[in-house]
Amino acid sequence: MSQPKTDAPILQADNLVKTFPISGASLFKKDVFTAVDNISFDIRQGEMMGLLGESGCGKSTTAGMIMGLISPTSGEIRYQGRVISGLKDKAYRPYRRDIQMVFQNPFDCLDPEITVGRLLAEPLTVWGIGETKDERSRLIAEMLEACGLPADCVGKKPPEFSGGQLQRIAIARALLVRPKFLVADEIVSALDVPVQNQILELLMTMKDKMGLTVLFITHDLAVIRRIADRVMVMRGGKLLSIGETRAVLDTPEDDYIRELTQSAFIFRKT
Repeated sequence: MSQPKTDAPILQADNLVKTFPISGASLFKKDVFTAVDNISFDIRQGEMMGLLGESGCGKSTTAGMIMGLISPTSGEIRYQGRVISGLKDKAYRPYRRDIQMVFQNPFDCLDPEITVGRLLAEPLTVWGIGETKDERSRLIAEMLEACGLPADCVGKKPPEFSGGQLQRIAIARALLVRPKFLVADEIVSALDVPVQNQILELLMTMKDKMGLTVLFITHDLAVIRRIADRVMVMRGGKLLSIGETRAVLDTPEDDYIRELTQSAFIFRKT
């Protein structure tokens, strides 16, 4: 069911901190690296929120905490008003269908020895979606078509596809379970510019079609400017700015945000 865009937050983070021990520290000196440094934000239902920053700024650590893969050192994350941060796997499981993720490199998350049909059927089976094999096959075929993939790809394995096609498969797999919230972590950074644009268009189309809320993580300012309703900018684990995309990027108050414009590529709509 679609979620209309509203000002109501679907996800909130309050004073998130994540530290990691530094290898080689002595028993008497507990040196730590602060990957995320006391950040707070909200993501509104139905919006495309951009998370912008250079490599190592804490973007992926933040995503990992939202996904329940990393526990915060302190602070909390609430999804639809319920605290989800720090939950054990069993306690977090009810949220795993609602909150899905697409990763930067689909080669790392799609088993090269399993056919696309099996890869896509697996989440349907896990979540009990589709009462029969034929119904699950129909759902898979419909999602493949929506993601711009031919129906006959179900019999092929991941090494037979290009990077852009694999990212479409990864997106299809995440969306098959009808999530409400999608984390897209650098999903176009490894692709050529024309293919990047195609994947971005697909993501925006599916967001509108399914009423998704999306957290789109990237280091590329031009992509954020093109697709994000709002943006938050991180550096060194800190949240430098958050607000409407045009306000944050067109009239930056921080020198670092001005520097980011130098690394932007030109988005060409296909």
